Amino acid sequence: MASRDNEKTKLEGVPASEKHQTTRNSNFLKAMRNSLNGIWMILVRERNMRIHIVLAFLILVAGLHYGIYRADWLWVTMAVFIVIFSEFLNTIIEAVVDLVVEKKYHPLAKLAKDVAAGAVLVAVGVEIVILLLIFQPYVWRQFGIVTNFSDLLHQFQR
Repeated sequence: MASRDNEKTKLEGVPASEKHQTTRNSNFLKAMRNSLNGIWMILVRERNMRIHIVLAFLILVAGLHYGIYRADWLWVTMAVFIVIFSEFLNTIIEAVVDLVVEKKYHPLAKLAKDVAAGAVLVAVGVEIVILLLIFQPYVWRQFGIVTNFSDLLHQFQR
């Protein structure tokens, strides 16, 4: 969640012409290249993003293995991308805070970074709940356990 930079930020993988851009993108292709570069940078620099991507791939494989339904794919996709999106926002917040405070400690900088990291943690928690709810019947069916959760709920209401 926290980026680790040396004394000077290294922008590895960025063409020299892009390192000092201070104006708006002149055309769509340049904007697209910069967007893809941003995705590449977060993958290269952030270990946790790489972990989220690997887990997203494993979730994809599990969904294909169990043959989950279209509506289930919608929930799984939303859960996975909420976590990935929150990791993007966390990285943005950390980079901006590091830019502003440089190497000095400031309690508000710590607050911003901790809250951003906490948002990722909350997103992961929501993702886990959604994945458990979606995959539970598929996994149980694999082991021969067939349940109807709504019938179970209705029994408690009587």
